[in-house]
Amino acid sequence: MKKRIIPALIILLISTLGWFIGSGFVERSDVYLKDYAVSPDGNEMTLNVGIAGSMGYTRGFKENLSAEKPYYMKFYSTFGGFNSSIGAKDKFVLKLYPTTTEIFFYHGEQGYDLVLQKDQTTGQWVRP
Repeated sequence: MKKRIIPALIILLISTLGWFIGSGFVERSDVYLKDYAVSPDGNEMTLNVGIAGSMGYTRGFKENLSAEKPYYMKFYSTFGGFNSSIGAKDKFVLKLYPTTTEIFFYHGEQGYDLVLQKDQTTGQWVRP
């Protein structure tokens, strides 16, 4: 009897641990921009984001910078499951380059949506 319980508990523990860690690598496609602020020198931008869904949090993002420097951002869920707040963050700081002109958020099958762009005449960041 004990010979079957110990392997079953080990399998259950490994499965639970795998789900706990693995949930932190799930892409969030329901992230929206609440607010943003540009530093006085214009070299950094702080983004305050929210989740459109009823459950979950963001913990981080992955950026894809191309030669023209638009930000293409994919956000990720927190570790620990559906509504866990382990590692949750809603404010993120981006380094802005002189050639950075647009910021996009990933929205699943819809692809990337433009959330901020730099007005070429004023140099100010605006929502499209």
